[in-house]
Amino acid sequence: MIISKKIYTAMLIALATLITGCSDNKEYETAVCALADISGTYAKEKKSMVKIIQAGVVPKLVPGDSLALITIDSNSYNDENIKGKLKLDYRPSQANQQRLKFAKVLDEFADKKDGAKYTDISGAMMLCSGHLKSTGAGTQIMFIFSDMKEELKPGIVRSFNKDEFTNMDIVAMNVIKLNADSANPQVFRSRMKKWKTRVLKHSAKSWNGTLDPSEIGTYIDSKR
Repeated sequence: MIISKKIYTAMLIALATLITGCSDNKEYETAVCALADISGTYAKEKKSMVKIIQAGVVPKLVPGDSLALITIDSNSYNDENIKGKLKLDYRPSQANQQRLKFAKVLDEFADKKDGAKYTDISGAMMLCSGHLKSTGAGTQIMFIFSDMKEELKPGIVRSFNKDEFTNMDIVAMNVIKLNADSANPQVFRSRMKKWKTRVLKHSAKSWNGTLDPSEIGTYIDSKR
């Protein structure tokens, strides 16, 4: 098995932490947000979203890494939209227990019947941005599980700061095409292009709107 230099360094740092008790290793940590759209027809994708997170994201987290699950609904810029947080302990035995506990959180989320009329993707991204910045992690990744069709509730206003996504890699995952997209592919292409332009304009490190779910683990490794 080939281990990247940065992952290898992170493993050495984790070992050093166990020996010395030092915890100032944020440069080598990875923080991930998974934004789960529960609005409209996309709510039917909850189980698929959870499977991708469980199979592709959680196993790639190493001690010191973190994961937050955030829902996209009618008003997503709300702390209540953070449905679960995971911060892996540097002790392997504790980290394994944390993974098992978080797996239950994901399963419960998948089984819960909920939904929303409007789709506030921007609000969830802003909530995620604040969370990722607070971790101080050297690698910060935002996965957005949505059809990327935003429909804001009347009265809801969303405007990104210039540095909103500094140091963040943003990925639109499992983007389901709508009926209008199938009827006219340019509708879909235009929507995705606008999102790319918008996040890069607000300082995102990168944007990916075509990542296959099977490649999510490899993608995380490439960003460390």
